[in-house]
Amino acid sequence: MKLIVLSIWAALVLSACGKQPMEQFKSIPDRTWQFNSPENFDVNITSPGVYKMQIQVRYTQEYSFSNIWVALDEKSPDGKQASMRMNIPLFDISGRPLGSFAGNFYDRSYPDGQMEARQLTLNFPAKGRYLFSIRHNMRIDKLDGISEIGIRLKEAE
Repeated sequence: MKLIVLSIWAALVLSACGKQPMEQFKSIPDRTWQFNSPENFDVNITSPGVYKMQIQVRYTQEYSFSNIWVALDEKSPDGKQASMRMNIPLFDISGRPLGSFAGNFYDRSYPDGQMEARQLTLNFPAKGRYLFSIRHNMRIDKLDGISEIGIRLKEAE
């Protein structure tokens, strides 16, 4: 009986490993994100294919805008580069923070489950090291209230 339970448990664990998301976060010193200080992410793709990406923003009430514009740059293993710019809403029209919260911090994943039609889909045609860079693209140099920025990648189903 123990062998059967152990076998089922091992099968469940191994089957869950294939589609787990990859997450990386970078802390923003003093919760002030400088325009000239992009956050860089080094991602090793071992399974080429289509992935869904989310940009993760951790922020506080100190943030004084309703949204944040970010620029996402990608460099593939063969040296090709691509860029995109995104407008990420952080507060709704009444000033209520979007996303989840814990204590004084709010977490926003973009796009989220409510924006299924606007998924950020990336194709990784080859194994290798992909470099991502995210910088804020607002009209001021210093953004107060941003404590972390991150990316989340998951293989598309």
